[in-house]
Amino acid sequence: MKYRLLSLILSILAVGCSSNDDNTSPSTPNSNFKLVVDGIAYDVPPKNNGQDLGGIIHKEGDKIFVYITQGDLNNTDSKFDLNLVISSGGKFLSGNMRFFSSNFFNPTYDNFIHFPSNYFQVTSFSLDEVNRKVLIKCVGKLYENKQSLTSDSRDIEIDLNTDYIDDGNASDPLTYNGIEQYCRANFNSVPWFARFEHTASSFTNEDAYKIETHFANTQATGSYNFTPSSTDNYVRLSKFNPLTASYDYYEATGQVAYTYREFHGANRYSFIGTFSFVAVNPNNSSDVIQVTNGEFRSYQ
Repeated sequence: MKYRLLSLILSILAVGCSSNDDNTSPSTPNSNFKLVVDGIAYDVPPKNNGQDLGGIIHKEGDKIFVYITQGDLNNTDSKFDLNLVISSGGKFLSGNMRFFSSNFFNPTYDNFIHFPSNYFQVTSFSLDEVNRKVLIKCVGKLYENKQSLTSDSRDIEIDLNTDYIDDGNASDPLTYNGIEQYCRANFNSVPWFARFEHTASSFTNEDAYKIETHFANTQATGSYNFTPSSTDNYVRLSKFNPLTASYDYYEATGQVAYTYREFHGANRYSFIGTFSFVAVNPNNSSDVIQVTNGEFRSYQ
């Protein structure tokens, strides 16, 4: 019922937004910005001069931020914010949609957090950093429960070719509980780095892989060998399987070291160190990943 009522509101809103009025800025020349929500299309005006409605693009570091606000300002149930983050390499990173609807308890929708680029796909992308223009076509779902593919969802399509605002090369660091973290390594000589730490000491990015670290809290600093059967002082590598909607673990054998741990209170620490290991798929012996030059700062 909630889904049908909100869809009806979106349909009415789309009709209302199709006409020009004093609150809508005309699109800039050579600019295209279209949004489709659950099959309902919107032309998104550029958000200029403090307007409440419209779309705007920012680039910060290696991330492109798409911000859209749509709705009828006289009908708060219809207003929503849609925010998407795309990498400068053209991969979907994250998305969120929030309805400002007190009658429907302000529902929010997020991307599925495991292997996000598989469930929200960028089908066309180009970035012109000289003229500060970006082209993005993407399609996917946002879910009421970000860990459930069967939860209520919204179908989103975006087609834009427009200017962006450059906010510089610096970008916000990965944090957990407000504490800076990181995990990076080479997978068969290809650089990999974490963008997310959804649970403590569990690192992912837009692709299917996940790295987990774990240490005994009483363990002294040093270097430790680990195997797939290790219960402390180890690193794990897994890969998300869309067919089972779960992670398949590699058999990892190698070495992990931590040189320092920072105390955060209540027996919580950030462990700082390095790792290297060989990971073998137990179901496919030819699927081998040499993980080298690993560095981490992980919270546990």
